[in-house]
Amino acid sequence: MTEVIKILLVEDDEDDYFLTSDYLAQCESPTFELTWVTNSLDAVEALKTQSFDLCLLDYLLGAENAIDVLGVLKSNQFNLPVVILTGQSDATVDEMVMRAGAADYLQKSEIESPRFMRTIRYAMVRRDIENERIERNKVEQKNKAKDKFLAHLGHELRTPLTSILGYTELLIDDARNSPFQQELSIIHSNGKHLLSLLNDLLDMSRIMAEKLELNIKEVNLSAFLTDIHSLMRLNAKDKGLSLNVVSKTKIPEFIHTDPTRLRQVLLNLISNAVKFTDKGSITLTISLDEPSENDSSQTLLRFSVDDTGIGMPPDKLINIFQPFEQIEDVMRANHGGAGLGLAICKELVTKLGGDIDVKSRLGEGSTFTFDINPGDVSEQPRVDLELGQIQPVESSSINLNVTGRVLIVDDLREIRRLTGHLVSQSQADISYAENGVKALEAVLQADEHNQPFDLVLMDIHMPVMNGIEALHAIRRHGQDIPVIAVTAASRKGLRESLIREGFNDVIGKPIDRFALANLLSQYLPPGNHVTFTNVEAQVADMPMNKPYAPEDETAYRGLATPGQAEQKIQSTDSNGNSDQPANKHILVIEDDEDAAELLQLFLSHLGHTVTTQYSGAEALQAAENQSFDHILMDLTLPDYNGYDLASELKQKLPDAILTIVSGHEADSEAMTTIGINSALLKPVTKDDLASVVG
Repeated sequence: MTEVIKILLVEDDEDDYFLTSDYLAQCESPTFELTWVTNSLDAVEALKTQSFDLCLLDYLLGAENAIDVLGVLKSNQFNLPVVILTGQSDATVDEMVMRAGAADYLQKSEIESPRFMRTIRYAMVRRDIENERIERNKVEQKNKAKDKFLAHLGHELRTPLTSILGYTELLIDDARNSPFQQELSIIHSNGKHLLSLLNDLLDMSRIMAEKLELNIKEVNLSAFLTDIHSLMRLNAKDKGLSLNVVSKTKIPEFIHTDPTRLRQVLLNLISNAVKFTDKGSITLTISLDEPSENDSSQTLLRFSVDDTGIGMPPDKLINIFQPFEQIEDVMRANHGGAGLGLAICKELVTKLGGDIDVKSRLGEGSTFTFDINPGDVSEQPRVDLELGQIQPVESSSINLNVTGRVLIVDDLREIRRLTGHLVSQSQADISYAENGVKALEAVLQADEHNQPFDLVLMDIHMPVMNGIEALHAIRRHGQDIPVIAVTAASRKGLRESLIREGFNDVIGKPIDRFALANLLSQYLPPGNHVTFTNVEAQVADMPMNKPYAPEDETAYRGLATPGQAEQKIQSTDSNGNSDQPANKHILVIEDDEDAAELLQLFLSHLGHTVTTQYSGAEALQAAENQSFDHILMDLTLPDYNGYDLASELKQKLPDAILTIVSGHEADSEAMTTIGINSALLKPVTKDDLASVVG
C-alpha cells in the first residue's frame, strides 16, 4: 500500500502554491495530500481540525514571517515538523528559523529537485524519532507514578493489617478469651488472607511493570524441599490429607536459582492442592531432566504437584494462568481468591527459565508440572532425595530470656502499643517516641542520665522526621546503639538499602512475633527465663483495662520507670482530690453520622459534654453562640476546606484547643500556621481521644 503524507502548506503566493502542488502530484511514492492556507490563523484552524505529517511554511507571509508563525504554532502546542520555504538563501535567516524550531530550510527553486524530497524524508524521520522519545518519556513517567502508587498502597494497607493481625494474636494468646477462640481465629485467618491477597496484587503489579527481579543464589535442594514439606504438611494434615515429597531420579546436591521465588511457586501450588482436595493425598515429585550426549538442550529440574481433589474440566484450563481468571465451578464451591496466584506462578516460572502446564480431570484431581533452569549442575554430585528432620512447628511459647531498655518509635499510637506489648513480654523496659525528633531527644536524654537504650525499633515512614533521618541524627551525636528498621514496604533491595543507611537489621510489618523475639535475643542482654506463654499466666489476674505496656508522656523522654508512671496516675492535689480530668465542652465537626456518634460516645464516657455539627457552616454558627474548650474536626467536609474552617474557628474561639481527626495525614506546616494543636488519624480509639482531650 502506497504511503500517504499529509502536508499543510502555508503560502500567500498562489503561483508558488500551484508550483508546489503540481510537483507533489507527480510523485508516485509516496503520495501527498496537500492542504493550502495563506496565514497563521488559518493554519491554526486547520491544525485543530486535521492531523498533518508535515508543514511547509513560506518565510514571508504579508505582515508575518516564519518566526512569528513558528511562535504561534508552539504556543498552541502543535508538534509537527516545519520546513521553511524562501525565495533566496540567507545564512542569517537560516540560523534564526532553525533556532525558532524549524526542522529544515529550503529555497523554493529547489522544490523540483531531489533535495526537496530528501528534506521531507529527513523531517519525517526526525518527527518519528521525536515522537518515539515523547512516548518513551510518557511510559517512563507512568511507570514512576505506578511505582510510587504501589509503594504507597503497600504501606497504607499493611499498616492497618499490622493492627488487625497483631491485636487479634494478643487476644488469642490471652487465656481469658478462650470462649471466643473460634471467632478470633476467623478474624486472624481472614486478616492473613487479606495480607496474602495484598502480596499477590503487589507481585502482579511488579511483574506487569517489569520491575520484579530475581536473586539467584546457591541452594541445597534436599534442605530446601525439607523446608517446603515442613511448612505445608500441617495444612494437609488439618484436612486429613497426606503430603508426600518424592524424587523420580537422583538430584543435584546444589542448584542455582532464586529460592524465595521457587518457594513461592511451590507453596502456591501445594496450597491450592490442599484447598481443592477433600480426601486423599498431595504428592510433590521432583526429577532431573538431563539431555543425552548428542542433545544440546539444557538440563531442567522438573516439579510436579498431584492432588486427588475436585479437578477441572479440560475446556476451562486454557485461561487458568491468566490474571484474574477463576473457574466458575470452583467459585461456586466457595473456594475464593483474587485469581492471581497461578498467573504469578507462570510469570515466576518463566523468569526461572522454564514453563508450567496443567492436566486435570473433573472429580479426579489435577497435576501441575513446571520446570526451572537449575544453573550449571554438570559438576554437582547426583544424590538421593533425603528429607531432613522436620522442624517442630513453633508454638506460641517463645523464649524471651532478655532484659535491657528498648525505645519503640512509630507515629501510629496503636502500632507503638502493639509492638510494646510484644516486647513487654520479655524483661525489657520500654519507652516510646512518636517521630524521629522525639526519638533523638529520648536517646540523648537517656544517655545523659546514664540510662542508655540497648535497642531502638524505628519505623521508617513518620512525619516531622522520618526513620532514616533520625538514624543519621543519632549517629551524628556519636550514639552507636543498635537501631532496627521497621517498615511496611516490600520492594526488592529495600533491606540491603536500609542496612547501607546504617540500620543494624530490618523487620517487616505486620511484625512477626517470632522474628521480633529473634531480634530481641540477638541485641538485648540476657535475663531470667520468660516465655510468651508463662507471661500470660503471670498477667492473668491483671485488670482488663491494662493489657499494654505503659505509654505516658515521660516515657517519650526515655526516663520513666514503672513507679513514676504509677505515681503520676495516682497523683493528688493539696486538698486531697485526685487528679482527674475536668469536664470539658467539646465541639465535634464530622459529616459522617456514624463516626460522629462514635466520637460522642467515647467523649461522653470520658466525662465530657459534646456538641456535634455535621458541616462547617453549622460549626461556625455554634462557635458564635457557645464557648468550647476543645474542637475535634474532620478535614473533609461537604461545604468547607478543613484548614480554612480551622482558621476561622481559631479566630472565633482563640482559647479553644483544636485537634484534627481525619483519614488523611495532617499537613504539619498548615497546622503550625493556623495554630492547630494536634492531629489523630482515623480510626481513633477512646484512649486516643483521652490522650489529646484528657
